[in-house]
Amino acid sequence: MYLATDNSTRPIVQLVGEINHSDFRDAVSLLQADCELVGQTVSSPELIVAAQARPGTICRHEIERLRRQAPLAGAVALLGSWCEGETRTGRPWPGVERQYWYEFPAWWRRQMALRATGRCPDWARPPDFGFRIADFGLRTELCRKSGLIILRIARRETADALADVFHRAGYATAWQPPGTSAVRVRGAVAGIWEGGQLDDSESADLAAFCRQIAGDRAPVVALLDFPRRDRVARALEIGAASVLGKPWLNTDLLATLQTLANKTDLARAA
Repeated sequence: MYLATDNSTRPIVQLVGEINHSDFRDAVSLLQADCELVGQTVSSPELIVAAQARPGTICRHEIERLRRQAPLAGAVALLGSWCEGETRTGRPWPGVERQYWYEFPAWWRRQMALRATGRCPDWARPPDFGFRIADFGLRTELCRKSGLIILRIARRETADALADVFHRAGYATAWQPPGTSAVRVRGAVAGIWEGGQLDDSESADLAAFCRQIAGDRAPVVALLDFPRRDRVARALEIGAASVLGKPWLNTDLLATLQTLANKTDLARAA
């Protein structure tokens, strides 16, 4: 059941757990900017966010107590890098949406956009138990719906899948696999770069790609395998505007592009 709220107001969010951990500083900053954060004494939050840096640092019975205290509230686990693989241990909190620290910003911006237009945010939907059901009903009406996106993707299958998502949102795409930097495409509104753990060769390729489309002032979204804080910092230092982990939600990728497009428009107008 969705807890009815006035969508013109800031959501009331109960933030608990290891909120001072370095992995969570971006998420906490967003929540501080967008929400009314409350402590554990409030019985009617719209959302409970539990920050856990490592498996087991927050007891399951504590999460159950919080949910009994606020039965209409949504619940989200904000997870650190050390929680990757936790689903194989049988210890994840049942019925709680899981968002890793690097996923949370894009996910959160999409939730706020849904809420602002009177739609049901993901935290108010039945849990999909990690199957990413929200991606099956991809909604693109909040997207820019124009412009060229350059795909710096190694595998054609991945590039084709991304191109399909972007075409449905109204974008055009051009595939440029690594090793074809001599083929230059101008007029891009964004670039998507895919890598693994951002080793030295990938770092060089990302830097070259960022330089390539810098003339269009187009932001680059880097897709990495289970990114750690230092790898994200490195990607941003090289020139990426945002980093998402793999596997990603297409809805969150589109929301990230929309946020970056808005910032680029403001910078160009300045």
